[in-house]
Amino acid sequence: MALATPGYATLAAAAFTLTVLYFLGLVVYRLYLSPLARFPGPKLAAATNWYQKYFDLVAKRHGGQFPMEIKRMHEKYGPIVRIAPDELHIDDPEYWQEVYCNNSAARPIDKQGKLQDRFGLPDAIFSTPGAEQHRSRRQAMAGYFSKQRLRESQNRVNQLVDRVSQRLSTEYAGHNRVLDVGDMFSCLAVDIVTELCFRRCTNCTESENFKAPLVVTVINNIWLSHWNAHFRFLIAWIERFPNIFIAALIPHVKPILDLRVSINQQVSEILSSMNKASIGKKEFRGSDHDTVFDEMLASKLPSNELSFDRLSQEAMALTTAGVETVKATITFAVFHCLENPAIGTSLKAELTEAMPDPAIIPPWVELEKLPYLTAVINESLRLSYGTTQRSPRINRLHAMQYGDWVIPPGTAIGMDSYHMHTNPDVFPDPLVFRPERWLGNPKGPNGRQLLTNYLTSFGAGSRICVAMHLAYLEVFVALATIFRRHDLQLFETDLSDVEFALDMVAPMPHRESRGVRVTVSK
Repeated sequence: MALATPGYATLAAAAFTLTVLYFLGLVVYRLYLSPLARFPGPKLAAATNWYQKYFDLVAKRHGGQFPMEIKRMHEKYGPIVRIAPDELHIDDPEYWQEVYCNNSAARPIDKQGKLQDRFGLPDAIFSTPGAEQHRSRRQAMAGYFSKQRLRESQNRVNQLVDRVSQRLSTEYAGHNRVLDVGDMFSCLAVDIVTELCFRRCTNCTESENFKAPLVVTVINNIWLSHWNAHFRFLIAWIERFPNIFIAALIPHVKPILDLRVSINQQVSEILSSMNKASIGKKEFRGSDHDTVFDEMLASKLPSNELSFDRLSQEAMALTTAGVETVKATITFAVFHCLENPAIGTSLKAELTEAMPDPAIIPPWVELEKLPYLTAVINESLRLSYGTTQRSPRINRLHAMQYGDWVIPPGTAIGMDSYHMHTNPDVFPDPLVFRPERWLGNPKGPNGRQLLTNYLTSFGAGSRICVAMHLAYLEVFVALATIFRRHDLQLFETDLSDVEFALDMVAPMPHRESRGVRVTVSK
């Protein structure tokens, strides 16, 4: 007698049962058998990543609430908590340098691998998980962003700042036109990066009302950052379609596609002009390192690391990564200097003495010596955070000790600027904008480290932001020039329009914020 063939319903039921058993087993392992099972924290967070997804995507209607939830966890469970099945979070300013330390052959510090595809640029420096590969990629372009090289490039930055200043004088001063300073400084940030790094300025600062389509697209994409991170496979599927189809289906991404085409064209031109024989000798002839591409091609990177695709990804990362950070820092400074007249008056007085002729922008090295300008910038960096997202580190080979807790090798450990910069032991009245806290070379609560060691907007250790000095150059020159030359007044703007309300990788205000809006006096 022939055996009966099981029906589709039976197979489906068996598959469903096995799936349920698998996930039940996974939950049991995570809660009771995992090396992290003994660490305190919510059981639901230890059992599933959907706990984080809820706070990232839907909590309080807009999501972006996970940093606040982590803060509540610390208030309940203490300075070390398990916030996900595979991740610990520590809220202790004195432990920052342990987690975000320098990498070495004996102590390789990796980045969490699941973050590699978060922004669709898996081969860019900031996405690279492995310590060794990150080191070689970083070394290939770090020299381009050294302070000395950037000081030599300040003239090009000054020209773009002058362009913005000229528009304020001719189009806004005395005309009662309302200006969104966030839009203006976003345009300036993109233009500076594309001019200095690629010698192909996007000229966003020439756009009407500073509403450059490219900048608008970059900012809009920030609001989608968590959906992109948690459902990257959907974005990757869409990206398989031709650009013309994507542009027709999602029109607001067209400026990003246009930028990608422009960058790809430049990479192609550089690669095609190279002497192939020189690649094998790790030399690059006929270039004075005018662009960051030239710097990378002259490095000791192997040829497979200099592919068209990887260079293009690095260029996209440089163009888009610094927009929101620089814009937020300067915007915070502008708001608080105008909202608190005493701060604005002190800054103007210092700038008037340092820049007797407002038409002449001093060298960056001189601007850095101005104590009150530096204090305003530090306080703006502190409260704009840089990024509110964790960037967990993994000590691949060694256990780490935190108090009585032994953290197993290979564990993802995260900290973030939101917790660091709002710690009342380090920064009393942490939500108050007070530049004076940075005057007089202050120390941290232990009395040994400088207070600036607790300013973590750019990260720390081997993976500190490669373009940090470029960001500082932009902020010092732009803020000093605009405040020395122009009188701004806030227009229908209050603290809620700038303060951190939503974590979208970058810290964002509430969704209804219309930004920091000003008018310019004649």
